[in-house]
Amino acid sequence: MACAGAIRSLLAMSEVFLERDFKAYEKHRQDDPEYNALRLSVRRKLKAMVDALVKECKPLGTDLSAQAGLHHPYTFNAYRVREQRAYACRGAKERKKLATFFGDALGKDAETHYIQTVLEACIDDQLVEAALRVHPQAWWDGENLKKKVLNDAARLEEFCQLLRALPPGFNLKLHDWKKDHWCASAKPIEVKEMFTHYTPGNHWLHVQRQLPKEDAVAMGPEAEAWVRASLIALLPIYRFILWDPS
Repeated sequence: MACAGAIRSLLAMSEVFLERDFKAYEKHRQDDPEYNALRLSVRRKLKAMVDALVKECKPLGTDLSAQAGLHHPYTFNAYRVREQRAYACRGAKERKKLATFFGDALGKDAETHYIQTVLEACIDDQLVEAALRVHPQAWWDGENLKKKVLNDAARLEEFCQLLRALPPGFNLKLHDWKKDHWCASAKPIEVKEMFTHYTPGNHWLHVQRQLPKEDAVAMGPEAEAWVRASLIALLPIYRFILWDPS
């Protein structure tokens, strides 16, 4: 009975952020294989949150596929695990549709799960983050959004309304630029100006909400609810951005 109770306690803690989770991504530990097991446990927490998002979105008419990033030093992360990510992207059927439309030359990128617009849960040594990100190479979505914002005043206003409807704390950010555009006060003239500097193919685009590690730890299980609620809130913007070849 005691053993069963311990197992239940561990399961209950599986999606709670702990102080040690953040330590695995401190600079001096990012390339340390001894922290692979801890990072794997964090990866599983984030993946469980995104799996739940996928299930929640399906009856809402949005088909998503869940993926998670590397938890160990490897060539793809320059042998440093700076943060841990799990994300949802287009489902396999929709990615295949893109790949078929673009053909052999571009289809491989279009079908790749991370070269997409994604809904992402992320943790590093300081923050938990919930975000929508348009990958630089997902230029089909980036161009779709840029054309809507720059060429159609009604769609620009619609986009700003979607930004303002997000819960408090979200910001719109271009690539690694320092300037934040707070979504709660998004104004068409300012958003349009930002998009004149956005080059799909070169720049990331982020709509993100951040939770400091102290708050994430103190919130206990509610931090997981914060992540999932934040990602669900981004769903209308995700739909607005996606380009469909049909």
